[in-house]
Amino acid sequence: MSRQKRKQSLWLYYGVSASIVLVTLLMAAWYATDRFQDFFINHLQTTLESRAITVDQAINDELKSSQTKGACFVLKISDPSLRVTIVNTDGVVLCDSDADVKNMENHTDRPEIINALEGQRGSSTRFSATLQTSMLYVAIPQIRLGKLVGVIRTAIPLNSIDSLLDELYQQLAILIIILLAIVFMVIINIYRKVSQPLAEIVEEANHFAQGDFSTSLPDYDIKEIAELGGALNRMAIQLDRLENLRQDFVANVSHELKTPIATIKGYVETLLDGAQHDPADLDRFLNIVLKQNDRLAAIVDDLLTLSRLESAPITQLLELNESDASHLLQNSAENCQARADAKNIVINIKCRQNITIQVDHSLMTQALINLIDNAIKYSNENKSITLSAEVVNDQVWLSVSDEGPGIAEQHIPRLFERFYRVDKSRSRRIGGTGLGLAIVKHIVHIHGGQVDVKNNGSVGCCFRIMLPRSH
Repeated sequence: MSRQKRKQSLWLYYGVSASIVLVTLLMAAWYATDRFQDFFINHLQTTLESRAITVDQAINDELKSSQTKGACFVLKISDPSLRVTIVNTDGVVLCDSDADVKNMENHTDRPEIINALEGQRGSSTRFSATLQTSMLYVAIPQIRLGKLVGVIRTAIPLNSIDSLLDELYQQLAILIIILLAIVFMVIINIYRKVSQPLAEIVEEANHFAQGDFSTSLPDYDIKEIAELGGALNRMAIQLDRLENLRQDFVANVSHELKTPIATIKGYVETLLDGAQHDPADLDRFLNIVLKQNDRLAAIVDDLLTLSRLESAPITQLLELNESDASHLLQNSAENCQARADAKNIVINIKCRQNITIQVDHSLMTQALINLIDNAIKYSNENKSITLSAEVVNDQVWLSVSDEGPGIAEQHIPRLFERFYRVDKSRSRRIGGTGLGLAIVKHIVHIHGGQVDVKNNGSVGCCFRIMLPRSH
């Protein structure tokens, strides 16, 4: 039903567009014919005026009398459709080329005659009772020795104009019909070009909503729809990746939680089966349960931290303050000193004074602690870890370098993924949750920085946090 409504709505827009085109064409046609009629009538008025002047000149030059009845027929041979009427100043018709003056009434009430008797050119269009047709009249004053002696009026039937306009209307009607047909064909073609891709996009979006990202939209002819289809294809790729990450994450979380839970359950069942009566077994088993519980709590804490870093708005996560890099490294080292002392590992700090950065002190300390803690876990006893800060190309690089076994190159690209471990058995044995480096990556990214890792030749590796320098 909703799809049908969208189709009707689309047709509504097309219908409105077609109506606007139709109204525009009709208005343009009306305006054009109106202008043409005015132009043609003005042209005829000018022609009739020149004919009246010709009659007046003929009367003056040849007939020598403004009241000669034959003057009305001067132009009859050259312009048979032209009607000539001569009226005196009292409105009495002296002669008419198309009617008997005895049957014609006084013309003082005719608009064109009134204007001419006032010394101006007069014109009007009306129905002639004498000839029973619509006529265009033009009258000019007849002047002799500076005195008005009468009026010469010329007229022409408008049926020729009407037939010409009728023909023009017919041609315009045909043109409008052709144009509308073209417009409707274009609209239908556009509708097909638009509706089919939109239907495919809707169908593909429904597949995406159902978790099916296996298909992709083609490259459409219309630029905007092609961009929409491309955006949906890119979104599908991202959603597919996110879905794979989600599935991997769920599987990894399940696996990580299952191990300590199964261990705790197994030892508790062993204790309930009678092992609690042996003090040595009871103490050993409870320590194992406690250790697994601590590991379970660490995983949950890291998951909550990672979830907060990924979902909470940056404005809620960060409380930026200007911090001295050396103090930041010193505080982080102090938090890890006890674990380092347990393995007789020395933590060295190399940093000059007055290197400042804008960071959330708590979050950046946590990121450094995670890196230092990793270095301690993977370093042998009696080794050293070096913390340093330096300015490189308007950035501050915070580095944690160890003397451990290093990292095989094939593992480096995935090292900051959640639950990714280079050596899974060793990582779990030394208490790693597999989320520490992922937390570091998110903390650095919300600060607008980057983090990477590289091997130190044949011994150890170096993690670098690169942050914009505070000015």
